[in-house]
Amino acid sequence: MAPALVHGSPLAEPTVREPASLLVLYRRHARDVGRWAARMGGPGTDVEDIVQEVFLAAHRKLAGFRGDSSPSTWLYRITLNVIRHRRRKERWRRWLGGSAAEVAGDVAAAEPSPLESADARQASEKLYRALDGMKEKYRTVLILFEIDGLSGDEVAAVTGAKVATVWVWLHRARAELARRLDPLYGKESE
Repeated sequence: MAPALVHGSPLAEPTVREPASLLVLYRRHARDVGRWAARMGGPGTDVEDIVQEVFLAAHRKLAGFRGDSSPSTWLYRITLNVIRHRRRKERWRRWLGGSAAEVAGDVAAAEPSPLESADARQASEKLYRALDGMKEKYRTVLILFEIDGLSGDEVAAVTGAKVATVWVWLHRARAELARRLDPLYGKESE
């Protein structure tokens, strides 16, 4: 269902009687944008920085938002584009600046990790290392469905693909992820 126009704004929802603004948009969706940024970006992602960049982009594009999709879908697409841009930039930085280990050594940790979370952190790093090598469409569908818990219909709405296509991509993504994780866990591919 497309958002209703309230006071000429396509972002205001039918139950809201105030004009939409960036502040209202931020209050309603900042937590979701942060969650998407953390999951799509992986470990070491500066979530606060990405949230800020997403809402700066949303502010620039707010006048052009027609209301064809929900504000959350619109913001998800912006978040996805910001994450993709950052990932491309980091790949270039690693390629130009040395090995990934050297570059990762210069990145400040968001917070000190306790010793008890070492296994979870290591597993997360292996997962995102495997995800990093996948095609973006497979990586995105896999994260949205398996990690973020969206339904197939929701993934289709967010990605702009047909539901049947989402299921095909998800099947291929799972198979590719399994192939990529086997060597990381010391298993031989069959």
